[in-house]
Amino acid sequence: MKALVAGAGIGGLAAGVALRKTGHEVEIFERSNELREIGAGLMIWPNGVRALEALGVGIKALKVEGVSIRSWRGARLMELPIAEISKRHGSDVVFVHRADLQAALADSFGRDGLRLGADIRRFQDDAAQVAITLRDGTLATGDLLVGADGLRSAVRRQLLGDGDPTFLGSTIWRGTLGAEGIALRPGHGVNWFGNGSEFLAFFLADERIYWAGVTKEPKGEKAGPGGHKQDLLERFEHWVEPVPSLIAATDGRAILRNDMYDRPPVRQWSAGRVTLLGDAAHPMSPNAGQGACQALEDAVALGDSLRRAPDLAGAFELYERRRLRRANRVVAMSRQGSRSVQIENPLLAGIRDGLGRLLPRWVLVRMLDATLAAPRD
Repeated sequence: MKALVAGAGIGGLAAGVALRKTGHEVEIFERSNELREIGAGLMIWPNGVRALEALGVGIKALKVEGVSIRSWRGARLMELPIAEISKRHGSDVVFVHRADLQAALADSFGRDGLRLGADIRRFQDDAAQVAITLRDGTLATGDLLVGADGLRSAVRRQLLGDGDPTFLGSTIWRGTLGAEGIALRPGHGVNWFGNGSEFLAFFLADERIYWAGVTKEPKGEKAGPGGHKQDLLERFEHWVEPVPSLIAATDGRAILRNDMYDRPPVRQWSAGRVTLLGDAAHPMSPNAGQGACQALEDAVALGDSLRRAPDLAGAFELYERRRLRRANRVVAMSRQGSRSVQIENPLLAGIRDGLGRLLPRWVLVRMLDATLAAPRD
């Protein structure tokens, strides 16, 4: 079969690799004129590492030794049991730059079959094939279409017709910088919680540091006169070090700002010869650190379902049975995490922090098991 894939982000490229591994011809259509990911760091959990291994994709990454959850004043609230998690699930947890992960997937897929500057506007599905129309009027046909074209997926818009994504009430700023003079240990990440805000930072494999700050903001708000950097310094200036130093040492022109969105879970990703994958299927807030991992799991499951099922309808049914409930659970968990971060009342935020401090280690491990354990068919 010939598969058409909309989008060359992490999910689309992973789908391309997975479908080729199962013997299908694949063509990926990417609206941008170059492969360029935003400057974001990712924490890849064991489920994501397993998916990359199944795809045969190696990445330049830094093994995670520990992750500490702290208050904005620096008080320790929780330590994630990284060593125990890795042992229980048979894979390391790693830090990786999103662009490095995308590049590794692109190298594995290759340039043959990757079409840049190809913006899919609509598709037509009939009993014999699926046809896509690009912005320039070009047509392409195949046996199936995978919509992996992100949060505002054109494929999803036509397939499900469920409108725009949901604004979550928060904005995320992101940046990277050299590590010199910053008091942060390689392999150790820190996530600080404040009142209605959070900040996190960790090393990447190339001795740079990635950080992200989240605060409650109106949708679409623009930077102030001093730019994103000044806005951030005003919001985080009283936080414990190295938070203010990380912001101050970052080139203001390289700071990215995006509003945060997700979508309510749906019961179906597929119809006819078309299915969805990654953010097009289940966009989620970054609070669970699972967006990329879930997209990678989607790709592996879709490829394996096409290999095992007798026909396309059966393959899509198997794919959804393996992935839909699991991914939707992570969407809900991520949204709950976002709501927890958004607590602005100091008393309620203190209760939240206190509960985190008292949470037994074994309870946290069991909570993570549902997401990180290898899925059952």
